[in-house]
Amino acid sequence: MTQLRKHPRQNRSRAKVAGILAAAADIVSGRGLEAVTTNAVAARAGISIGSLYQYFPHKAALLAALIRDERANLLEAVERIVSSDAALNLSDLVDELIEATVAHYLARPALSRTLNLARTQLPPDPAAAEFSARITVLIAARLDELKVERPETTAQDILAILHGMIDAASEAHEGDRSALADRTRRAVMGYLQVAA
Repeated sequence: MTQLRKHPRQNRSRAKVAGILAAAADIVSGRGLEAVTTNAVAARAGISIGSLYQYFPHKAALLAALIRDERANLLEAVERIVSSDAALNLSDLVDELIEATVAHYLARPALSRTLNLARTQLPPDPAAAEFSARITVLIAARLDELKVERPETTAQDILAILHGMIDAASEAHEGDRSALADRTRRAVMGYLQVAA
C-alpha cells in the first residue's frame, strides 16, 4: 500500500506533509534512493518519527507521494498551457509543452532520475494511469481545437517523444536546456509533419 495513512485536512497538517515531502525530495536529490529512510526524512524535516508515521507508514508510501506530487506539478503546468492564449497554434502549443516539460524534469534532474527509478520498484499506482489519461485528454482537446487529425493518438505520441528524449537527456546528465528543447522540438514537429 503506497497511499498516505491519513490525509491532512488542516493547514498545519498540510504544511507538515509538505515539509516531509520537501525533506524527502532534498535527500533523494542529494544522496539518492538508498539514503531515503523514514528516520532520515523525519530528522531532515525537523519532526519526530511518530509524526511522520501518522502520514507515511513506510518509505514506499513516501516515495509514491513524492512521485504523485511531481506529476501534479507537471499536470498543473499543462493545464495552464492548454487553457492560455500562449497555445493559439500548433507550433506555439508544441513550444510551450516542450518548455514546461524540460523545465519540470531538469529543474531537479537528480530527483527526476531517482523518482524514475523508484517508479520501477514500487507497486503499480492507479494515480499514474489517471495522470497519464488526464494529461493526454488535455492535450488531445487542444489538438482537436487546432484541427489536428487523430488528436488522442497524436497527444500520446507527442508525450512519448517528450518523455523519451527528456528522460534520456536526464540520464545522460545533460544540462543544456536550450539544446534539449531545440532537439525535442525538431523531433515533435518532424513527427507532426509526417503524421499530417
